[in-house]
Amino acid sequence: MTQQQAVRTVGDTLTIVQPIRTAPGSVIQPRALLDTSLVTMLAPPTVVRNGEAVSIAYRVAVWQAGANELTLPGAVVVTPTGQVDTLPDSHVLLRVTSVLPDGKEAKTLAPRDARPVVPRGDRTLLPLTLFGILLLIIVGSGWRWWRKRGPAYQPPEPMQAPGLDPARIERWLAAGEPQLALAHVEAIARRRPELAEWCERADAVRYAPGADAEVELLVREGWERLA
Repeated sequence: MTQQQAVRTVGDTLTIVQPIRTAPGSVIQPRALLDTSLVTMLAPPTVVRNGEAVSIAYRVAVWQAGANELTLPGAVVVTPTGQVDTLPDSHVLLRVTSVLPDGKEAKTLAPRDARPVVPRGDRTLLPLTLFGILLLIIVGSGWRWWRKRGPAYQPPEPMQAPGLDPARIERWLAAGEPQLALAHVEAIARRRPELAEWCERADAVRYAPGADAEVELLVREGWERLA
């Protein structure tokens, strides 16, 4: 049988701990208390394990004054072998002290008068007025900033394609960089619809290995057609 730790008064909350004996590894399913006129469960019962010791904790509020016996229903146990068993009920003695004056019956006591109503605060439009003033300041500041922000941003004009530079082309060819020369000529030729076929041939040999000689011929051909 479990034991109560101390004397309580009506309305107090306490935890009742019920130790149980089961085989190691068993699954324990506690059951709820049935005597709701004596106590009220504040939470579902929980299984507490401390090493091999197992117990069930009930968190309750007590309502009935005097010495009363509370029945703790036996838990359902499933053993490791699959056997299901219900443990026998146990009992605990609750000593609960009344909160009423000693020697007087409850029916002879008059309830206390109700407390006076707490007056509510006076309503005021001051917070709304302050909010409106703050909103006007923010809107006015934003409008002044918008008026003083200066001219609208104008995107820069697109860069024009470079013109034909024969001297640069000759330097690139002399330095063994026909690909650079081809890129220079092609940048101008792509603006000329009549050189579309030449641009297609330039694309075909641009990165071909060992095609430097053919690239140089294309450069000179495009140069002459542009000139």
